[in-house]
Amino acid sequence: MKKHFLTICIFSALAFGSISCSSDDNHVHQENKLEKFKGTWVGTFSGGDTGNWTATIDAAGKATGTVSSNSVASVNFVLTGNVTENGTINVSYSYSGEEVGTMTGTLTNKTGSGTWTSPVQDLDGTWTGTKN
Repeated sequence: MKKHFLTICIFSALAFGSISCSSDDNHVHQENKLEKFKGTWVGTFSGGDTGNWTATIDAAGKATGTVSSNSVASVNFVLTGNVTENGTINVSYSYSGEEVGTMTGTLTNKTGSGTWTSPVQDLDGTWTGTKN
């Protein structure tokens, strides 16, 4: 009887050990907090100048796009910058490699707003936008 009891205990321990957990149980899913900003954004700016802007934000929070001014016809400024996990956006826009101005503000998952400044042109104002 002792021999069977010992055998049952050993098999029970082996069976319990093999089904108690899997390697996937220890995997922690990390949420990409920048994912909600990913996509194409469009907007306008006003103040010392008026115009439009577009930006594409990738999953890492990198923003690239263009800014076009209503007062400077046929010129598209290159927009580059970043978005942080809390939605703070900081971008600059340049022409022929020279920085002309900056835009800062806050994004939610669908809208954004903030201020812009162009020390080169001695202009500033506000901007708004939405994600397509």
